[in-house]
Amino acid sequence: MIKSFKTIWIIGASAGIGATLAEKFQNSPTDSDQKVIVSARNADSLQKLADGKPDMKAVPLDITDIDAVKAAVEAIEDEFGLPDLVVLAAGIYSPMAVDAFSAATIRDHVETNYMGIVNCLEPLLAKMRARKSGEIAVMASVAGYRGLPNAGAYGPTKAALINLCETLHAELEGSGVLLRLVNPGFVKTRLTEKNDFDMPHLQTPQQAADFMYRELCENNDFEIAFPPAFVRQLKLARILPYRMYFKLMRKMVKK
Repeated sequence: MIKSFKTIWIIGASAGIGATLAEKFQNSPTDSDQKVIVSARNADSLQKLADGKPDMKAVPLDITDIDAVKAAVEAIEDEFGLPDLVVLAAGIYSPMAVDAFSAATIRDHVETNYMGIVNCLEPLLAKMRARKSGEIAVMASVAGYRGLPNAGAYGPTKAALINLCETLHAELEGSGVLLRLVNPGFVKTRLTEKNDFDMPHLQTPQQAADFMYRELCENNDFEIAFPPAFVRQLKLARILPYRMYFKLMRKMVKK
């Protein structure tokens, strides 16, 4: 059975998966009165996405500013009511090899990819728990399963999100609030264009959005991970002993 979401808020919707998922919900609404709210730092891209769509509202937002996040939550609640579904898809990515190790680069990733999501969760969890309903999907990455070459800034933030979501999902049981984890593999976006290596099982944003839409609407599973074949490989790698795992990683680094 398809779930009905009257109000959907997608944060990180200026491009890539977030923007494509917003359009997917716009084109395939789950409720006759559905509203889709899109947020990101890039106001121009958001407005371009929302133009000509009366059921889509652009709300520019920098998730690293917790006061701005709280103000946006209040404004959206006042105008549309507290969202039924929130997808937290905002994030940054820069490859970082060990010879370019940078505290500043890591700090930027932590502030956006981890603390930015935490800034959103604080008001949303409080309000949804008080209402005793709501669904939040946090986008991490399969890169958070285990340490990967050149991902010293990005991967740890996604690993932290996976750990946080596991913790919160268990604690929210029985509250009426469903917290879900989204772990995509490689998706062709402006972020992954920075990679200088072959990306296995590379998907388009449309393929990723279609998979997410289906999983969000049709079940309540904790993890939404795709593409399935690639996820199975990485989950197997996650349980390898360190000796075997580092041997595999050394081969990747030499390529």
